[in-house]
Amino acid sequence: MPLSLDALNDDILIYIFAALSIPDILILRQVSRRLSLLSRQYAVWYNACKSEILHDDIPFPKSPLTSLTTKDLERQTLRAYKLGTNWRSSNTKLYHVAEVANKSESIEEIKFLTHREQHWVVTTSRGIWSDLYLRDCDTLQVVAQWSPGKALFNGMAVNTDHDSDAAIAIAVQRNGVMSVEILSLSHDDPTSGVEIQSVATLNTCHKPIALRGDLVALCDHDSETLILNWKTQEQCLLKSPETRKDKPLHVIFAEGSIFVVRARSTCVFTEPRMLSQGNGLPITLPYVFVSFGWVDGVALALRPSTQFHTTSSSQPSLSILVRTKGDDPWRLEDQFKFSTFNATQNSTSPSTSHPDAPSIDNDTGTFPFTPVSRLYSPHHGPLRCSDMVLGPYGTAVWVQPADWAMAGLLSENGYLNYIPAAPSKETLVVAIFPGPLNRGSPEACIKVSFENNGFAWSCLDYDEERGLIALGSNFGGLTMFRL
Repeated sequence: MPLSLDALNDDILIYIFAALSIPDILILRQVSRRLSLLSRQYAVWYNACKSEILHDDIPFPKSPLTSLTTKDLERQTLRAYKLGTNWRSSNTKLYHVAEVANKSESIEEIKFLTHREQHWVVTTSRGIWSDLYLRDCDTLQVVAQWSPGKALFNGMAVNTDHDSDAAIAIAVQRNGVMSVEILSLSHDDPTSGVEIQSVATLNTCHKPIALRGDLVALCDHDSETLILNWKTQEQCLLKSPETRKDKPLHVIFAEGSIFVVRARSTCVFTEPRMLSQGNGLPITLPYVFVSFGWVDGVALALRPSTQFHTTSSSQPSLSILVRTKGDDPWRLEDQFKFSTFNATQNSTSPSTSHPDAPSIDNDTGTFPFTPVSRLYSPHHGPLRCSDMVLGPYGTAVWVQPADWAMAGLLSENGYLNYIPAAPSKETLVVAIFPGPLNRGSPEACIKVSFENNGFAWSCLDYDEERGLIALGSNFGGLTMFRL
């Protein structure tokens, strides 16, 4: 008499599920009611997530698997599997999720925010005065609003620690006085919705660039970066080389080091000891200073480090993507240089460096950024949205501007002729660089692009783990895409 699956006990069936791919699990659950129930067990999706997602270098939330319910684990595993399959497909697709418009306000900044297992999109808008909106990730509808009154915003950072009391740091200019407000979110009671509250006011002219736990990184537009604990008021001061009007772009805390990226300089500091303000504030200088020249944009990300993929080095593992600003104003393309950080790699002389290497200025003779790959993208027109986001797994998103066009009445052989402008539109570009998701390929490539048919984009953000891209425009439009 032939055996059937129903004759096997549950433990053996769980082992069988562990040997199947995710599509096969979904097929097998349709065979019978018993297999359907077993396929929804926590052990099935725990094994599937480890073997099909984590071991296969597909982006997944950093929270421990044991913290997820069975339903959430299955949902997130299926979503990650679809995302990884889409990235590795020869025909990567981009799906339009939602779009809203409010022509009375210009969108200045947009950020994805995860706070205590809830996901939102945060936008700052300016009409006569500035407002901050917390929006639903699926519909982009407003769920909460915060405004300090007759004031303007000048920079925002969201917390990378999803469980911190502080969720947002935002620079506020009111009556000519600058300050930074630390905002918290209250959403424990589902009946009362979400409430945004200010929990601290920092009297500073510096701009918030990063927020990690209780630490906020505040930068001026020259060389100073103040790291401040907003609860204890302990702080430390980092000093980049003097470069006038060096706009701050990113601050990243990484394994005892702090990366400070500005428009014309990239510095690496050893994370100093925090001191109370009354004890005097010593200045910390960088142990690595790199200049990539004049750039149009810089994006950087910590490469993934999980229980399955760890590095033996105590140095931070980081990737950086630079969009260079060439000397030729008539250039027809942008160059994107992708490099990795390696603080232990030595270079005996500049001549032994990679030909694409940036200039360096440090006493150790180290060459900290190793060029890996580069990519060219058409670029003919003005760059309105300079935001560029690089994910830990090597995927990146940016906006390619519309072309300049020759149009109007032009003279040729003494006669005036009207030459119409060729149609051109902004383009959202989604690319992949060497990294875990690229399966070891040394080549970078553009995976998918989307032409903008609406108003000009002014800002963007990208959530690699969930494959979401959010864009805002100067005319109040918001658009969401999903990979």
